[in-house]
This record gives sequence, C-alpha cells and structure tokens, in this order.
Amino acid sequence: MVKKKSHPETVGQYLEEISRLRHALGFGKDEPWGPWFRGHQRHYWPLLPKLYRYFGDFKEIRRERIEDEIREEFIVRAPVLSEAKPAGNDDWEWYFLMRHFGAPTRLLDWTEGALLGLYFAVKDNPGLYDAAVWILDPFELNWRAIHRDEVIPPSAVGVIPADKRRVDPWLPSRFKMMKGLQPIPIAVYPTQIARRISTQRSCFTVHGTDLRGLDRLHEGSGCLRKITIPSYRTRPIMRELEACGIDEVTIFPDLAGLSHALELKWATDDQKPPHVGAYTRLRPSAIHKGGVGVFAIRRIEKGTPIFEGDDCEEMLWIHKGDVPKGPKEIRRLYSDFPVAKAGRLGCPTSFNRMTVAWYLNEPKKGEQPNVGCTEDYDFYALRKIEPGEELTVDYSKYSDEPQL
Repeated sequence: MVKKKSHPETVGQYLEEISRLRHALGFGKDEPWGPWFRGHQRHYWPLLPKLYRYFGDFKEIRRERIEDEIREEFIVRAPVLSEAKPAGNDDWEWYFLMRHFGAPTRLLDWTEGALLGLYFAVKDNPGLYDAAVWILDPFELNWRAIHRDEVIPPSAVGVIPADKRRVDPWLPSRFKMMKGLQPIPIAVYPTQIARRISTQRSCFTVHGTDLRGLDRLHEGSGCLRKITIPSYRTRPIMRELEACGIDEVTIFPDLAGLSHALELKWATDDQKPPHVGAYTRLRPSAIHKGGVGVFAIRRIEKGTPIFEGDDCEEMLWIHKGDVPKGPKEIRRLYSDFPVAKAGRLGCPTSFNRMTVAWYLNEPKKGEQPNVGCTEDYDFYALRKIEPGEELTVDYSKYSDEPQL
C-alpha cells in the first residue's frame, strides 16, 4: 500500500497530522516530551547546516580549517558586540551563540513547538512554492548516535561528565583537525544564553562528517518525517497562526520583531493575476530567420512599460575573457543574448531563466525600432504597437557589440 502524503491546508489539519505522527513515532498521548520541528520555506531544501551549504563537504572544511578559523574569530570579536555572552569558556555555549546569530556552523535549528515550526515554514513564503515542516524524534536519533535515548545539554551546569563526554566528539577542540567527529548527527539541548533561544524553544542537531546524515535517516528510518504545506495555503495559514497568537513578536521578542509583525499584519495578500501587465509572447521571428521573436498579443500604447515585473536589471556581469571557449552552442549563448559594456557581458543570472525581454530582435535594415530602453534596462513602447506586430529594439542604444 502506498502511504498517502500529508498536505494539510489549515492549522487544524496540521495539528491533526502532528497528533498522528506523534503516535507513529512512539510518543504517548500524555508524555511531557515529544518530537522536534523544523520549518522550511521551500519543501525541497535539504536538511543541511549553513557551514556545509556554504563551504562544501567535510574534507574541504577540515583541509582548509574553515570551521576552526570561523569559531576562533567569532570568539575573539563577539564579546564587545553582544549583551548575550557565554558564562565561561565553554565551547558548546559559544557554538550555540554562533548559530543563534547566523554564523556558519554544523548546527541545525529545531523547535519543540509544532506551531513555531509551522510559522517558520510559512512566514516568508509569498505563496509561490510549497513549504515543509520536518518532524524529528531526537531520542531515536541519539540512540543511533550514542546508544542513549536521551537528549543531553552539554553546556548546562551540573551535566554529568560522562554524558558530556558522549557528545563532545561532535564539537572537537579548535585546530585539532576535527578528530573524532562522527558521521551521524546528534541531538542536543542548548543552554538558554539568549532570549530568542528561550522564546523559540530552540534545540539543535549537530551534523557530523556526513553531509546527508539527516536525509539518509529520512530515507531509511522512522525517526524523521515530513509534512508538505501547499503553496496556495501558506499565506492563509500564516493569518491563522497570527490569530492564534503566533507572530513575529512570538519568534523575535524585540522591537525589530514588533516592527516586522506590524508590517505583516497590515500587508495585503492580494496578488495580481499573472496576465496583468503581459503584452507579449514568443513566436517564430519574421526578422531573425530560424529564430524567436517577441510579438504583441494586444495593443500597446506609446510609452507603456512592456515587461513590467521582469527584473531586467538583474544581470550577472562576466568578463569576456571568462567566456568558455566551447562547446560552440554554449559560446553562442554569450554572443546572442548578453548586454556588452566595457569588456564585460551582462547575462541573465542563469540562461535557464531568460524571460521574454531577452528575445527582442533588432528591426530589419532601414526600419525603425518600436521599442526603447532606459539606462536601467527597462523597455517601453516608442509608438503604438498593434497585436501581432513583432517588437524590435536598437541594441546599440544600450549595448556594445559582443565581439567574442
């Protein structure tokens, strides 16, 4: 039997699914502890901490001593910059503080609050992509990692030394080549040295040497589950959570959190239909033989911005010398589409993301263009353009010859 995927569309349905998953993970109804939750604004994001997302695999990090250098500089420079400080020189407290303020670490944030996890999943999601909430059984994870079905707070005062020694291999001393670090992640409780750690009911997993340590658990065990939130329900669910008292001030209890909460509260969720402002579409060009052109699908009045909503100014500027010598078709991408300026080529951030504006052709010899371009690469109608007419622009008004 194929298991039906979970896609709750309301807070109530989400809580029902959480109740079902608690039972499936072996947590009793009246148990005071339970699973942990992590919200992802995009459902396909991997369970990967920032250090590995930014700097590659464990071998690269160890070879360049990247984590050691980051930890060292943070500990040296942090004391004067923040009121939140570790009580002593405990490595774990400094590591938790680093993650709290966004420095790259092998820590991954979780929360004990199911609704907090849901809020993190939907709060900055404009409703354009599915979100997700991950559910973790930290006790089962630690049974696999240290053969103890408990979560240890390694920096807490009075922690049993033997317990601390069990988790210390996941945070080797600086500049010891990260010796002893294990492959599988481990779950730990932080000391609440900052207010947000407390209000967010924060807890952490610490990645080991295996980048896909948690993803492998999802594929091969029962201690990690995933709930997908449909894109079209992310904004309504956020409003439901606000009505339940879960908002930015709950998550970030300071003036910045309050300001963001007020901004979100009074922002409209109305979105324009995708056809609004669309005047053109692609068709085989009558000018560029065998190529593609841009054609009007309705009348465009003189002066009308044509590609409204298209971030044409978002370009990646590549030096001509960095253009690959081959294959031929790859090289043609750099000659056919980019804007050329002062020895550099303004390209789309990816040739897989070219919008309609990139396909404008120049007019036939002796004819005048019907489209103009501003210095910010915004295109507008130079005259009235009728439906079915191909749009043309004078490249020389905003681009040099590529000369590749």
